Amino acid sequence: MRAAALLSTVMACAAANSRFPRPRAVLFDFDGSLADSEEAHRLRFSAATGADCDAQRWMDECVGHDSEWIVRHLTGASEADPAILEDLENRASSPEFFAAVRPTPGGLELLAALREARTPCAVVSSGLRAYIEGCLAAWGASVELIVAGDDAEPAAHKPDPAPYLYAAARLKVDPRDCVAVEDSPAGIASAVAAGCGVVALRTPATANE
Repeated sequence: MRAAALLSTVMACAAANSRFPRPRAVLFDFDGSLADSEEAHRLRFSAATGADCDAQRWMDECVGHDSEWIVRHLTGASEADPAILEDLENRASSPEFFAAVRPTPGGLELLAALREARTPCAVVSSGLRAYIEGCLAAWGASVELIVAGDDAEPAAHKPDPAPYLYAAARLKVDPRDCVAVEDSPAGIASAVAAGCGVVALRTPATANE
């Protein structure tokens, strides 16, 4: 039921914002949009940085940002400690971490429906590539493109529009003909600035947007 509602919303968004009746591509954020993972990430960053970060602080301040930004923010340092970043990467590829992450309700079904309709799909995330690839493989899902937070390109991260512009360019579609599925203020701002139509999922981080 939720997948059908999401698919209808994606199509309505495309019809309202694009030159085409259907999206030329759908660009998914990962955490919160396809992956129910925020609590697992909060615990991972809290353990690696030693910072006091409860669920409310995580949702208000950290969701949607890349790892280096979060580490700087939580530690108050001007530069992210490489040892902390390495620890975070190791934690994100552990079997315990993968076991703590679940698909969001309806997310994989929506992805499958779009793939069946031959609509190109991408993940555009501030998360680590190994983590995203590991989750998708564990769930038996795939996309045409992954733009991850630790990739060399693009250099800028959400809320900058660069990740969505880069994904659209790689898929050879106009960003105005894409629909982004997002759940964080930083991600929504990134997609809007890139010119994409946006389906904003209601979460604690976007409740007041």
